[in-house]
Amino acid sequence: MPLYGTLNSMPLTDLLQWLCNARVTGTLRLELDRVSKSIHIHEGLITGCSSDDPAQRIGQYLLNRGQITEEQLREALQLQELSGRHLGTLLVDLGALSAEQLSEELEAQAEETIYSLFDWDDAVFRFQECDKDKGEGFPVKLRVEDVLLRGLKRYDEMRQIRGVFNDPGIVLETTGKQPPAAVVENRMGRALWELVNGERTVAEILLQVHGSEYVVTKFLYELHRSGLVRIARVKEIASRTPEPPPVEQSVAESPVVEQPIAVDADAEPPTAKAAPAETAAPTAVPVPEAPVPEPEVPDDEEFEDLLSEFTPNMDLPAAPPATETATDPVPPKELPETGVVSVEDSAERSLDQSLEKARKLMTGSEFEKALEILERVCREQPGEDSLRRLMAEAEAAFVEKAYRHFLPPSKVLVLTRTTDSLKTEDLSPSEFFMLSRIDGTWDIKSIIQIAPLRESDALRTLKRLRENGLIELKAP
Repeated sequence: MPLYGTLNSMPLTDLLQWLCNARVTGTLRLELDRVSKSIHIHEGLITGCSSDDPAQRIGQYLLNRGQITEEQLREALQLQELSGRHLGTLLVDLGALSAEQLSEELEAQAEETIYSLFDWDDAVFRFQECDKDKGEGFPVKLRVEDVLLRGLKRYDEMRQIRGVFNDPGIVLETTGKQPPAAVVENRMGRALWELVNGERTVAEILLQVHGSEYVVTKFLYELHRSGLVRIARVKEIASRTPEPPPVEQSVAESPVVEQPIAVDADAEPPTAKAAPAETAAPTAVPVPEAPVPEPEVPDDEEFEDLLSEFTPNMDLPAAPPATETATDPVPPKELPETGVVSVEDSAERSLDQSLEKARKLMTGSEFEKALEILERVCREQPGEDSLRRLMAEAEAAFVEKAYRHFLPPSKVLVLTRTTDSLKTEDLSPSEFFMLSRIDGTWDIKSIIQIAPLRESDALRTLKRLRENGLIELKAP
């Protein structure tokens, strides 16, 4: 029997425990904003995870762990387009890593995907039972109890980290203290240390290293806690996509139950989930740090444990200087607070109106404007299948138009200005990342493939950079 609801009504911990105790087989899909993640379960065991978030796909995950290079990922993705085979299998065939290494990394990635869901308080979930496990190739076997134990520990750590790093526009600078040897001797640790230059934001650093938010921000947090870096200021980071005008109310005032979830009467009541730390409003002025006692710098052994997530041989391309962003801050996302619900008539009309408006724009080939509307509605009403289908259609149409008309995939991108002159430009983190990969030799398709961005988002970013005269195309 299918189940549907939100993590507001049933926290992830309780949901996974319930599915585990029931020893069910099926797929649990969770959706928030434009991202969908799935957990495959077989008789109460987790056998695999998947995500349509490009930053969390296996290729980006292996890049983050230093197991493959961007060139190897690009080659494997090109082969995958031709063969349709599993990306991991192709990387093994190319000799990028062994089958044993891939299995280990896939298990670690599955855990990483689940851990990231602990922040999704407002996500919509759907569980669909089936007769057999649908996990694809290289299955893993994870006990729910073990995953929850580690996931809750990490959730608490992230709340503590976000108490300090409460804005993606935070800029860190070094304090003059020398880092422990464990940091400078680890290639990834040293690269992260060098990215802290008083100009780059935390968001830019995350994109630059293809990094897990947890691993990278924990490392930066420990540097901050030990007095090796400090907060210099906060940049205002704004979306480059204008917010379309609001439509009528999109969530029902009084939700009704679509399908109750049967819970064992003898089971313990659901545990309350701690609220995430509040996020401070962005500000353009320097952020003074309160005086604190001189912190104790962790020793080499403590930093070695922290850096165990990194592989020393990871290559990081040189990046252009980060720049100030002077646009308006992004308003906080407001997601509907619903339980296990169906959407009432008023919300259905509002959704229908938004979809109809987007369809009209798409009919006129105004795919970017259609995406702006659909992205906003996705934030307000995640989990709507009709919305997700139209979003996929609009993205595919925009991608096809972009490649055909203004960003041919075989064209090579070149910078029109020196990296020093880019300091005067207002660059978003995604623009900063894309510029850092333009070296005059890679074509558009190759850069898109290795970017931790959705294909439509990466193309829109390149389109803006070209329209602003920062890049140009040349024949391969």
